[in-house]
Formats: sequence, structure tokens, C-alpha cells
Amino acid sequence: KAFQDEFTREFMDSTEEVKDGYYLFRSKTDGYTTLFPENAEISKMFYERNNDHFENLTFVDYSREENYNYTYDVTYSPHREKGVEISLRGLSRRAGYDGEYAKIEEENTRIYFAKEKEVLEDEDRKRTVYSFFSYIVPKGGSVGIEYNYSSYCYDENNCKIDPKKEEEKALTLMKSFHFIENE
Repeated sequence: KAFQDEFTREFMDSTEEVKDGYYLFRSKTDGYTTLFPENAEISKMFYERNNDHFENLTFVDYSREENYNYTYDVTYSPHREKGVEISLRGLSRRAGYDGEYAKIEEENTRIYFAKEKEVLEDEDRKRTVYSFFSYIVPKGGSVGIEYNYSSYCYDENNCKIDPKKEEEKALTLMKSFHFIENE
């Protein structure tokens, strides 16, 4: 799907898979690269960019037939010295999260990670949403990425989503961010 959609294709660095099921995404800001799922599409309606300083995008991989929806939100922006604390407060507010973040040290990045499970119900449907979100910063850099990944099934009664596997997937994707400014 990633290469069938014209808008999404503009962000792909190459037609070669870099990891099984993933291609290399290159930001239009030229600020970062990351893994991109082969069946995801970027929503043109939910894409915003301000020169090379800010980029916000949403991409989705879903199948009603296979009963899953994976949604990814990415925001790239500069931050100041106290930017991490401010960014985490903003991320918590937007995610409706009231908790601590795990700090994950990678070779070139620092990831502030949290997760949450929410059960949504209305008259005729129940849905369990697994959310994994983080704030990712390069060591010694002046930018950051707010990353939010959520997954759920359309039909809760036939759901094959494994929360542990979803968390592994989220962490793999978060750890794949490479900030170009640090090269």
C-alpha cells in the first residue's frame, strides 16, 4: 500500500525493504528517517509542515476484513533546554495520560516511553485501544519527535491483537528514528 498511494510514495527513501515489512521513511523536513510499515498510508488531510522546523503527520494501516487498525501520529519540532519536560506534559495532556515515562537510552537517542490501555464502549460496540507513546530526542540535539502508536480491533469478539507484541512493535519503531542533524 505504501507505494500504491502517490502522496505516501513521496516520503519513501527507496523501494527496497530495510527490514521485513518496513521501508525507510524520510521526513520532508530532512530532519529524520524512520521505519515505515509496508501497508500504511499517509493521510494528506492530516499532514502539516512549516519549512524544515515542524512536521505533523498521521499514517494508518488498517483492514476491516482482517479486523485491525494501527494508527501512527508523528510530530517533529524544535525544543529548548527545558523542552523535554514541557513536551512530556503536552504529550500527557493530549493522550489523557497521568503517569510516569520510562526513559530508554539508545546509542544516539533518548526515548521517554509510556503505554495505556483504554476500553471504549457505546450502545452496540466495545473496543480496547492499546496506545504507546513517546517523546524521542537526539542526544545533543535541539529537536524532538512526539510519537503516538495505537492499535485496536474493529470486532472485539474476534480480536487477535496481542498487547505484548504491539508494545514490541511500538518500541522497534520508536528506536528506528534517526535524526539527520546529528550526522
